[in-house]
Amino acid sequence: MGDTAGTPRTRVLAAALRGALAESGFTARQAARLLDKSHSTISQWQNGRRVPVPEDVSALLAILRVTGRRRHQILDLAKSASEPNWLAAGAGVSDRLAGILECERTTVEIFDWCPLIISGLVQTSEYANAVIGSNDTLSRAEISSRVNLRLDRRNQLVNRDGHPADHLLLVGEAALRQRIGGNDVLVEQLRHLVAVSREAGMTLQVVPLGDNWHPGLMGPFVIYNFAESPSIVSIEHHKSSVFLHENDDVMTYKRAAGEIRRAAISPEESTAFILDAIKQMEGKE
Repeated sequence: MGDTAGTPRTRVLAAALRGALAESGFTARQAARLLDKSHSTISQWQNGRRVPVPEDVSALLAILRVTGRRRHQILDLAKSASEPNWLAAGAGVSDRLAGILECERTTVEIFDWCPLIISGLVQTSEYANAVIGSNDTLSRAEISSRVNLRLDRRNQLVNRDGHPADHLLLVGEAALRQRIGGNDVLVEQLRHLVAVSREAGMTLQVVPLGDNWHPGLMGPFVIYNFAESPSIVSIEHHKSSVFLHENDDVMTYKRAAGEIRRAAISPEESTAFILDAIKQMEGKE
């Protein structure tokens, strides 16, 4: 199964095995001895460079005393690790979110297209609370937890031993006008967007509303590029995410990304555009 290393599912599988090992109290060397495997094999399972067969995963989980629902979820990931494209459904800190977090942890470059809402990677706490808090099935504690996790994702992206991932963020004009949380919340969010655009590794461009069609009108998507493995495309819907890994699919979205960027104004023009939008909203207060 070595040729499946780097797929969306195998990245989540690696993260799950790392977590299980860390919580067990065993070291990788101890687990390797009990499984009659080399230490390097266990390390490669944990970093996704090598994909274990389900039987090895089952044996490892038994040694680590992982049982119940969690064992079932990890084994499901192992059994379907060869599937390159992945529809992950669910809510909360699910496989869907785990896949996104693992991509963000290891990416070196992100293309982030957000036509209707500000990217979760640059949201303020008030804006994120307005988005997440709109789900009336969540308790206040759950909303607070998800908001904090969303904010921490940005911190994890930029605070990586002085080597933040490059983040190309393209925002549709509609996202700058939609008053999520109210006028004050949006104004603060746009000010934060301008501030973040000055950080190392960040490039922000606005795609104004116009007359011409471009593929970005079909919806948001994110492309994660990695140093030593193929790119992954994430398409997030209301209650599910699709992860695409096959080369033809990824190249289609990379071409779309190029077309969207050609429809965007320059970073300098984008900053001026956002500042002008802030002035307009402040004038309506």
